[in-house]
Amino acid sequence: MDIFDSLTLGAYVDKDSPVHRLDPRAKIIDIFVLSLALFFMRGPGGYVVFAALLFAVILASSLPLRFVLRGLLPLLWIIVFTFLLHLFFTKGSPVFKAGPVTVTRHGLYLAWFITLRLVLLVLTASLLTLTTSPEKLTLGLKYLLVPLKVFGISPENISLMIALALRFVPVLLLDTQRLVSLQKSRGANFKGGGILKRMRAVTAVVLPLLSGVFRRADELALAMESRGFEADRRRTHLEEIKFSFSDAVSIGITCMVAGVMLSI
Repeated sequence: MDIFDSLTLGAYVDKDSPVHRLDPRAKIIDIFVLSLALFFMRGPGGYVVFAALLFAVILASSLPLRFVLRGLLPLLWIIVFTFLLHLFFTKGSPVFKAGPVTVTRHGLYLAWFITLRLVLLVLTASLLTLTTSPEKLTLGLKYLLVPLKVFGISPENISLMIALALRFVPVLLLDTQRLVSLQKSRGANFKGGGILKRMRAVTAVVLPLLSGVFRRADELALAMESRGFEADRRRTHLEEIKFSFSDAVSIGITCMVAGVMLSI
């Protein structure tokens, strides 16, 4: 399995589950509350509660656990870098020392918990996009950002940009996979050789990829303009979203769980 096939952030899986049926505004509020609690909690018990809730939501969404966890693979190097950064560059009382390498007690603690926080945040964001269609996600963001109109900021423009960015992530990674395969078929070596050889191989992928990004953006802008699209214009939607009792229950449960996370 190629690493680019593992991306779940930005993808959407159409299923009929209780999580899929929730209002996108409720899901965004749930994630916002849980993310705040994740950053402010102190003890390890909060991480256990968060992980248990996340596992329950994955089961309720009818998504295979392995499929959701697979989304961490493309970000594995960031996760490992975060772990090593806190492990070796945090000051404190040393527990291990070998030459210039020093591991402190506080560094070991931070490395595990900051990395775990990053993993939980990625999985939570993946669940949002996996269970919410781009249209509903855009609509939910637009309604939640309506108060920004007081400051002269267009919620339609912001929600549209976020939705487009999320949808373009898997597209760009698929383009990268295709370009890497093409360059390998022409003899490019991304793992062997010297630094200059590797830089040339990477450049042969990066330059066409950037060119493709600008081309896609230009085509998308022309397509939207030819259809008379104006972000600030009031419009109706094929499928309206409605806030129901189950959405209020989900927010209530999330707030209670966040309270438990902060208290233990």
